[in-house]
Amino acid sequence: STSKLSWQSTACDKILRACIHWLGLGRSCLAHFESLLDLAELACQGYIAAGPQHVPLYLEKILYHLLRNVATQGAYDACLRFAELLYANLARCRPPEVPAEDFEAIAKSSFSVLWKGVDALAKSGQAPRESRVVLSGRLQAVRFLVFLEEDCSAQLPLEPPFFTSQVARQAAAAAVMFEAQRTPLSKEDACFFSEQLARHLMAALLDRRSAGEPLPLQPSLCLFELTLERCRRLCKSSCFGEGKEAIDQAQGYLEGAGDIRRGFAAALGLLRAGVQLNQVLALGESQAGLPLSQAAAALSCAAGVPEPLPRVLGESCQFIVSSLNGYVKKSKRRLFSLEDILGLSTFMEGYSWLLRRLLDSVSKACDLGLPLGGVAGAAGLEQLVGSCQSVITWMLDALEGLSEQDQVEYLDVTASCAFKLAYGFYSQKLYVEASSVTEVFCRKLGMAESGKYPEMSTERLHKCFKLQVESYRKLCRFEKGLESVALWLAALHSKITEQMAEPVLLWVRVKMDATKNGDEDLRLKTLKEGLEGHGLDVGTLVSVLSEELKAYKATRADTGQERFNVICDLLEICSEESGREHERAVNLVELAQVLCYHDYTEQTACSSLDSVREALRLLDSVPVNAENQEQLLDDKAQALLWLYICTLESKMQESIERDQRAGDQGHKNLEDFEPNDLNYEDKLQDDKFLYNGISFNLVADSAQAKCLDDALALWKKLLAKKGVPAVRSVEQTVVSLHIMAALYRMMAKVFGALAIALWQSLDCACFIWLISFQIFLEEAESCLQKADCSSDSYLLLKQTCLILHSQLCCANHKVEEGLTLLLEVLQHPALQKISKVWYLLRAHVLQLMAVYLNLPSTSLSPELRQQLWAQGWKTPETALADAHKLFRSILLLLMGGDLLSSPKTVTETQFVDHGENLLQKWQVLADMLVCSEKLIALFSQVEMVCEAKAFCLEALKLTMKLQAIRCAGFLVLKAKLELQRSELELCHSDLQQALFLLESGTGETLKRKRSRKGSKRQGPSAEPAREEDGFLKGPSLEFVDTVSRQEKENVLTTSPVLKPKKKRCLNFLSHSTLCSCSLCSDVTLSAVCLHWAVSYAQWELASGNRAEGLGLLQASLERCTVMTSRFSTMVQEASQHNGKKAAVRDRSVLGLLDDLVANIYATVAAQSMGGHRPEKRLWELLEAGLTFLSSRVSCLPGLEYHKASLLLTKAVATIYSLVSKHNGCMAHIFSSAWAWKPPTPSSETKGSAVAKAIKREENLPLKNGEVPPIVIRPVMDPCTPVQKSFPPTKGRSHTKPTPGPKAPFMVFNESSPPGTKSQLLKAPKASKRVRSRLKVSGWAQHSLMDGIFGAEGILGQGGSRDNIVPGSKAKPRRTRAGNRKAAGQEEKEGAAQRGPSGQGQEEEGELLRTIKEEEVTEEGFEISFEVLRGSDEEEPAPGRPGFLAYPERGGGVSREGLTTRQLWLCALTVPGVSSLDSVSNSLKAAFQAISHCPPGTLYCQLCRLLALCIGSRDPITTAYLVSESVSITVRHQLMSNVHRRLYKMKKKSAADVADQLLELTLQGGDADLQLQHLLQLQSLFEFSSAGLGQWETESFREQLRKIPSGVTVCLLTLVSLQPGTLGDTLLLTRLEKDSTPVTIHIPTAQSKAPLSSVLGEFDAIQKEQKEYSSCTDKRDWWLGRTELDRRMKVLTETLEKEVLSCWKGALLPASQDSGVAKEASSLQEHLGECGWENSDPALLKLVLNSSHLLTPQDVQCLASGLCPAQPDAARAFLQEAVDKWRSHSGQTSGHLVLVLDKHLQKLPWENIPCLRTLPVTRLPSLRFLLSYNLAQRYRRGSILTCGVNPSSAFYVLNPHDNLPGTEERFRAWFESEPSWMGVTGEVPSQEQMQSALTQRDLYVYAGHGAGARFLDGPSILKLDCHAVALLFGCSSAALAVRGNLEGTGIILKYIMAGCPLVLGNLWDVTDRDIDRYMEALLQSWLKAGSGAPLLQHVAQSRQAPKLKYLIGAAPIAYGLPVSLQ
Repeated sequence: STSKLSWQSTACDKILRACIHWLGLGRSCLAHFESLLDLAELACQGYIAAGPQHVPLYLEKILYHLLRNVATQGAYDACLRFAELLYANLARCRPPEVPAEDFEAIAKSSFSVLWKGVDALAKSGQAPRESRVVLSGRLQAVRFLVFLEEDCSAQLPLEPPFFTSQVARQAAAAAVMFEAQRTPLSKEDACFFSEQLARHLMAALLDRRSAGEPLPLQPSLCLFELTLERCRRLCKSSCFGEGKEAIDQAQGYLEGAGDIRRGFAAALGLLRAGVQLNQVLALGESQAGLPLSQAAAALSCAAGVPEPLPRVLGESCQFIVSSLNGYVKKSKRRLFSLEDILGLSTFMEGYSWLLRRLLDSVSKACDLGLPLGGVAGAAGLEQLVGSCQSVITWMLDALEGLSEQDQVEYLDVTASCAFKLAYGFYSQKLYVEASSVTEVFCRKLGMAESGKYPEMSTERLHKCFKLQVESYRKLCRFEKGLESVALWLAALHSKITEQMAEPVLLWVRVKMDATKNGDEDLRLKTLKEGLEGHGLDVGTLVSVLSEELKAYKATRADTGQERFNVICDLLEICSEESGREHERAVNLVELAQVLCYHDYTEQTACSSLDSVREALRLLDSVPVNAENQEQLLDDKAQALLWLYICTLESKMQESIERDQRAGDQGHKNLEDFEPNDLNYEDKLQDDKFLYNGISFNLVADSAQAKCLDDALALWKKLLAKKGVPAVRSVEQTVVSLHIMAALYRMMAKVFGALAIALWQSLDCACFIWLISFQIFLEEAESCLQKADCSSDSYLLLKQTCLILHSQLCCANHKVEEGLTLLLEVLQHPALQKISKVWYLLRAHVLQLMAVYLNLPSTSLSPELRQQLWAQGWKTPETALADAHKLFRSILLLLMGGDLLSSPKTVTETQFVDHGENLLQKWQVLADMLVCSEKLIALFSQVEMVCEAKAFCLEALKLTMKLQAIRCAGFLVLKAKLELQRSELELCHSDLQQALFLLESGTGETLKRKRSRKGSKRQGPSAEPAREEDGFLKGPSLEFVDTVSRQEKENVLTTSPVLKPKKKRCLNFLSHSTLCSCSLCSDVTLSAVCLHWAVSYAQWELASGNRAEGLGLLQASLERCTVMTSRFSTMVQEASQHNGKKAAVRDRSVLGLLDDLVANIYATVAAQSMGGHRPEKRLWELLEAGLTFLSSRVSCLPGLEYHKASLLLTKAVATIYSLVSKHNGCMAHIFSSAWAWKPPTPSSETKGSAVAKAIKREENLPLKNGEVPPIVIRPVMDPCTPVQKSFPPTKGRSHTKPTPGPKAPFMVFNESSPPGTKSQLLKAPKASKRVRSRLKVSGWAQHSLMDGIFGAEGILGQGGSRDNIVPGSKAKPRRTRAGNRKAAGQEEKEGAAQRGPSGQGQEEEGELLRTIKEEEVTEEGFEISFEVLRGSDEEEPAPGRPGFLAYPERGGGVSREGLTTRQLWLCALTVPGVSSLDSVSNSLKAAFQAISHCPPGTLYCQLCRLLALCIGSRDPITTAYLVSESVSITVRHQLMSNVHRRLYKMKKKSAADVADQLLELTLQGGDADLQLQHLLQLQSLFEFSSAGLGQWETESFREQLRKIPSGVTVCLLTLVSLQPGTLGDTLLLTRLEKDSTPVTIHIPTAQSKAPLSSVLGEFDAIQKEQKEYSSCTDKRDWWLGRTELDRRMKVLTETLEKEVLSCWKGALLPASQDSGVAKEASSLQEHLGECGWENSDPALLKLVLNSSHLLTPQDVQCLASGLCPAQPDAARAFLQEAVDKWRSHSGQTSGHLVLVLDKHLQKLPWENIPCLRTLPVTRLPSLRFLLSYNLAQRYRRGSILTCGVNPSSAFYVLNPHDNLPGTEERFRAWFESEPSWMGVTGEVPSQEQMQSALTQRDLYVYAGHGAGARFLDGPSILKLDCHAVALLFGCSSAALAVRGNLEGTGIILKYIMAGCPLVLGNLWDVTDRDIDRYMEALLQSWLKAGSGAPLLQHVAQSRQAPKLKYLIGAAPIAYGLPVSLQ
């Protein structure tokens, strides 16, 4: 069957490749080697039998590598064996059926391998004495060349032997080598050679012909030449008969028609005559005349035969001649008869004719100008040159006495003769002679006085001089060449200024040649020196030097020194006393351009700025007249342009030097020690000197740009006139305008660039370009019609126009049309051209592709998206990152790495300031900055914040070096990124720096000071503070707070408390609508200011300052309207062009600030859910925001994300409204969607039961060694909550809290040892999430704003706007913006240092190998168990003892029970809301808007709320949504990494066919598999392009089917109603192969231990652990840590008993007992009678599977939730089934994979009692589990398949050299292990680390952290990790959660790189205890023998540490189970 044959083909292919591998390793075992040969031959036959090849020549390539590997081993016989196989297969192929290039490469390579193999055999002495085997082998090698004899196009040799066949040439070589070993050649040897030639080569030739057809010409020539070789060897050995037989054999095949037939007949006749002649001469008979006459007759018949037959005849004649020559040399009897002499004469006559014909054919390519062939040697040549010189001299002398007309004609004739005579020598490369001939003519004319000779034809003159100069260039006589150019210019006389371009150009070329040749003296020479003595006037000399300068500028090389020398000459001539001020000024500008990019401080004290300022002074002094007016305008504009550029370049250089100094210091800071790696990536990005580069502001920028604006004004005035202006150089003016436009774009001066009417890309001012595109496109298309279609510039312009059209289509919502144009450009082969302009176009194409890819599914259909994906980019971030990479590469190529602070630049690149580089530099800088803004916004949007920050820092440093006010925009972007990471302090710092840039020195600061100080006034003469003063001032004492007398005692040992800083905000928001300041009149600056205001408002909100934040948002929204209206008018005015006016849409829909307005709506709506009193206008706000967005046709993808955010807020508000209809019980809202409804006990039952339990636990004595459990008083919310009056929240205030009442509930446990608890206050954290945004346009209507905000303020906040606008005098709150030190930098200073440990110190306090883990920053949920004991800042509600009062902060808390801040929603009425359907509809619409490129936090929230709404009604969709809600950012990162690797593979595959053939080894096959693997990974992790539909659910079903058998996947996620808050609702989703997914809704808020409290307790334990690490008392240290160990144990038990409760068994792997399904079906029927309606027994199977864990209380809880109508009956049925299966459950051999969300991942789930002994690993998501399936399929030798080889290990032990105990414990053991490799006590190299992970099976790391300092995350992602990684450092498996982002950690990089399993620690551990664990694990596992599973020993080894929970529970594993081989 076809499938069987396909399987056979695949199997044989794999066998052949394996044989190639093993045969290449050697043949130490001969029997094994022979068996491999037999196996390979059998596999080859099997492959052939399986059918035709799908890939042409695939088998032949495989066989070639077999042949090569066998030949390498020296197995000659085996080599011939496979050569025969390969030859037979090649013989069945024939181009064009197979690729000709591949076929030729295989044939040539096979010949080479076999020939070299035979050579090696001959040299090794293994050949037989006769050497016949070697000859046969060589001829068999030559046989492969027979395949190439079809081609007659090969170049024929130009010297004897004239063989036309390469086969014959190689055969002759083999014969010569054979003859050399067998001299003299015996008859047997000659016959053997002849037989082998016929057997291997001639037979091969004849086999290639088709049946019944004659041989083609080329094979016929080859056959004849082989016959000639046979005759030669046979005749030498006197085998004349055999020779004649050989001729007879060939005659039958050498046929043809006409002249071809006649030629072969003559050649054969010559051969016969030759054989007969040899025979006659050998016998000594004097009868040579007859055969010679026969040869002459044969030659006479060959007249007129076509090529290449004369070559064949020539070789045949040579056969005869060599026979005669040999006879004459050997024979003593040399007498010939008369007949012999006559025959020889006749033959030689014919042979001479033939030789002449051959010589003619050889020399046809040489066109001789003179018949120099007859010149006899050097003497004759010298005589000829002398004659030519005499002739020219005589002709010039003859001019005297002729009339003027005759002189003109005769001079032209003389020039023509001189050129022709010289060119005759030049064409034969006789350059000395050529120059000697022309020198006579050129010197005569050059040295002659003016008027001596008449004016002649310029063309003739130029030809002579040019020939002379080129001759000197060829001879490298550059000085003579320059002298000739000077003579040339002098000979032009009056025409010198008109005709000087060509000689000056040659002068420059000669000087460039001299420079390359190292002649520095000539480099300094100028035309001024060259023309000395020729009497040129000053004006002419200035013109010549100016032309020389122009030629240098047009040269693509570094001509700085040459230009400097010429300019110095010009300035010397045009001195101030000369009256040439205008020319001097122009030359000073040229000098400024040179000095700007070259350092000539040793030659001049003048700087570029000095030069250009002096030029401007001189230009101002030049009187204006009608003749010089236009030129003067142009020159002034040029000078002003270069004043700006020189100033900019000077400041850039200073910044680069400052940056380098700061970089050196920064590298030193990186060397600071930290115990773990959680902060390592942040530290890499942390730049303490970042703000040092800000030494400018808006005022300084405007002052610096004034000269650029003045230049633009001058050029506008110049170009306003009709006609072409009379400027010095039109080309130079055009280039300068281009440079100015690029500078304006780089500065983000939109209208300045628009005024120059250049094409630009879409950026922050896209609305302007959309209007101007139409105008520019019309002009571009008109240019296309006039351009040359064959030129490269035409093609470039055409593709550019297509891109512009596509951009317009995208902006006008014609997506399909625009996409078609984009694909046309993408698929055009010209886009792959290697040049900077095409790279630039490609980058713009990729930027546009990112825009299309980011369109939502409503705008871009899945079919169209697939077309884009087919081009190689699947996400917008990959396309945009590639565009940025192109811009960056061009910039590095142009300027090197200094400007970008690139540490990877190997070679220093000096900027070459010629032509296009000057323009491209600024264009690329502008494009790169625009691209950086887009990329940062996009990465921020998808929450790849670390990557976004890296790009932002690079762009920020670049703008600082450019001294561009655009820096403020990047500071705002960075502030947004810091806000996303909850780094409020850094965010505020960035915003304040941006504020300094925008407002310092503008007068706003002065106004602020006056308003503060009141009576204090500045006098009119007071000077404003200098710009630098702000940088030089130290800290001001006015910010130091005073210390009250009561507090002095407490603060004597602390630093002084700082006063809260007075808030500075932009006054821009309060400017009038007609304000003309730069902030209001510049579109880019206005946009930056508005983004600043919104970011600052969000910072205020995140800091808890709600009123101030909302006030700023209101002011920003109003300002958006003002700015939109204003800039719409400006656009209308700017859109008029040459009398045309672009069609401008209504100003309300221009879309300038749409994104910002949408962001404001989304932010205010989200805040409205966290207010402190009813916000009755929430629904109006949501309706207004959604109405606004629906009126925007989405061409900006960012709008969809704000729409999704508004829809989410609407859904949450709807849920709260539904709560009011269900008596305030949140659980009732979703209960109808779930099969198990959590029971809600009554208040009395809860209160009394819990109170009794608490009392019982308090009075119960503890047994010896028993650990008391955590008992938490539950939240006892009644169904209808009653609102109580709460004190105002303190928000984010960081004032010292006053002692207050205890927490609302207490945690009872054993008291900690005295003196061990550190009394530290818990710092509140930032909570609000900042969504990513793109800088685009927005709009809002006054009427809409009035309706939303009203007269009272935003959403009824009360108070006038004066109370909330910037500059409010409201008392600022004292805030502390987040924890700057993520991960324990505060504790680092007090950490105990490791020291040498001696004997008897085992019980000493251990060093904590750690830093502080990043604390959760969700607001309201940082309530640790410690805080709950009594340090809560909130007061309980009066009359509500035992209730948990949650902090009423800005973001609020999502609880299933209502809190006070949510009670106002009970009174809200939502029109049309009756069920969860409206909630689901809103969530689904939001999901569809962002699913194609989702941001993590928003997408996660949508997925989980949707899953909560759908529930058990659709288990597939619910499970899909839960699965989608985790590791979203990691998916983005993995997609980017896969794309990068695919791109590198595609670049690497662009090799020629021969190189590919040479690389076709096993690695080549692996490359194909790797490519398929990456493509499959890309497909697996790609995001949905169609929202939530059938395709997604079917795809998820397919994923479930691919789950490996025996693997259970459990996803645990927390659900909260508010984004960025910590919920108490747990969704547990269980996935298995061939089983319906089960999702369980577990609300824990009403339980004894809400999940948020458990997480708080965990954080408290970790915090106290770090505090104890600094304890110096041994007893206190152990007491404290023992107590923490007890609390950790209680926590793990609480997770099982209280959190999971009756569903703890859901985490157990499935049982293999088939009876479970039957029992579940029976139980389902019984429960159906009790009211249970679920038809799927999967939930019941799960219950039965955990029967051994269920208590009666658990069964009661299950029954109440499954059948609330009849709980008692249901409990009876359940208890009966559970008791029946109790003995059968718990027996499982399966494996559990935990997928945990960012909150739950830090908990030790593996250590809860029911999982403690089971094999458990973690993975980021289900897709990663399926990715391991792909790895097993595509990676050969995967550990998951083959197991771990324990002898293939690499270890890194104590790399920091500060863990002596660890090193002492393991060093001897590790070094004694055979085959183990590693490093101890030293830093491993990156190469060692990479090799360990990719080539070893086991990688053991015992040091601090996870080793990120030695191999960081980006480096790991470049690898294909093979090894199992055991990382025993602190927090090596921890994920740091920053803000609302997903957790990040290096362990995720290991998993993304394909590591099969990674073991690491969840938190910080001490060295000795973790060393005990490490020793126990490695000893037990590695000695357990073959098949030992690692995870079993991971669990068992938890008992080894002394602290079995605090340390033993820390190690966890990511990946899949592995075992020993």
